[in-house]
This record gives sequence, C-alpha cells and structure tokens, in this order.
Amino acid sequence: MGARPSSFKKGGGFLNGVDGVIESYQFTDEFNGEPFKAGKNPATGKPRFHSLNCLLGVKVDGAEETVYTTLFVGGFDDFTISDDGLTLTPNEDGRELGAGVAFTTLIASLCKAGFPEENLPEDEINFEAIIGTRVRFEQVTNEEATKKLGKRKGKDGKEFNRQDLVITNVYDLPGKTVTSKAAVKGAKPAVSKAKKSAEPDFTDVATETVLAVLAANDGQVAKSKLAMKVTQKLLRHENREEIRILATSDEFLSTEAGWTYNAKKGIIALNDEEAEG
Repeated sequence: MGARPSSFKKGGGFLNGVDGVIESYQFTDEFNGEPFKAGKNPATGKPRFHSLNCLLGVKVDGAEETVYTTLFVGGFDDFTISDDGLTLTPNEDGRELGAGVAFTTLIASLCKAGFPEENLPEDEINFEAIIGTRVRFEQVTNEEATKKLGKRKGKDGKEFNRQDLVITNVYDLPGKTVTSKAAVKGAKPAVSKAKKSAEPDFTDVATETVLAVLAANDGQVAKSKLAMKVTQKLLRHENREEIRILATSDEFLSTEAGWTYNAKKGIIALNDEEAEG
C-alpha cells in the first residue's frame, strides 16, 4: 500500500497545453462541488456508485486565481479519508489505488515526466509531496475509454473523444528548480514540512486563517474541508504545513477563539460576535 505509481493495482479539459503549479488536493465524494447523492442511476435503475474523487487545485502561470478539477479515484467505500482530506486508508487489507483511472493516470504521468517516485511515501496513500510542483498539463485522447464508453457529449450537443489529464514535463520541484530530467532523478526527496530550529508558535496565524476561512464561507465550514481551505489561504507561507496541521487539530479548534466547534458533527462556525462584526 502506498502513493507510488508502481504500487497502483492494474485494472481498467480545460488544463490543456498550459504550465502551472499544483497547489492543493483533497479526497472527497463530491463532484464539481456537488455532494454525492444516494439513490438510483436513472440510466440503469441500479444504485448510484459512490465515487471517491480528488479535487485538484492548480495555479496556471500568469493566472490570479486557482482553478480546480475533479479526478476520479475509485470507490469511496473502499477507503477512509483523513480529517484533512489528504490521506487515504484502505478499509481492507490488500486494497490499493487502481491504475488507469483519472487520478492515478495523472500521478503516473507526473512521475514519468520527472517527479521522483521515491518522494512519495511507500507505506501510506498521501500525495503532499507533489504540492508546489510546477508542471506542464496536457489533455490526451483515451482511445480505449472512447471506444468502450462512447464519446462525451457537450452542452451544445457536440461529441468529443474522452481525454485524460496528464503531465508531460516537470519544471520545478517544491523549493527546487529543475533544469533537466537528469537533474530531477538526482534530486533529494522534497521535504513537505519545514525544519525547526526552535518550536515557533503559529497560534495567532492559525486563528486568523480559520477566521478568514469562515468569513469567506458564510461563517461555517465542515472540518473535512478546512485543511484544503487553510492551504489555499497560505499558499506562499513557508510554514503552511505546520499551520494547517495546527489549525485542523481538535485541540486547537476546541479553543473556540472566535468560533464554535461541534466535534461530533465536524462543523466549525463563527460565533455570534464575530458573525455580527
């Protein structure tokens, strides 16, 4: 079990021809912002498949805002998602991510393009090491899927071949500029957490960030979504990971420093004074 493409179990847009930085990701059962709804598939009459997806955030070169795309990962019920949305734990022994689906196709192409596979953990399904990587995105036709499932139909009625989002070049690793694939292969594993010579106190910035997230989300946010939103607020902060970990911990949220925290429901909400202010 792990995040490396070599461990993926074999089986069965708009980010096209552009360069950009991978800024965030979150595992979820939402698709394009819409939560999963149980029920029957009207096309087949069978229960809807509970999909596990990855919401990928990318800052395209020259753009002011991050864009997001949803990539299929597998079956939601096969894994447990960590509170911060960044790690998957299989619900049964031997369960791995399947190769050939949208998300693992992207990760496999990332490593093929030069990202060191050894930078990804071998013993857990976590991809934090890819955050901050600057790459080239392309959309390539998936002939097998197009033949099997048919062409996609656009809102205007036009049909299109099914495509996979892939990475064709790695320019920069997190904190390191890459000049060639040879340089990438010789690079040391990226460190996602800053080294500490002392124990800095991030309480104030974590508090400010949580309050800013709540203010930007109508005063309420689910804990399962907090990690990604905190990451988005701190994209250029050198201690982003330490702050994210603190801001999403139960101990910190229980301080209720301007918010209320319902641990049972996993909901953080601005308190009345902050909301009115």
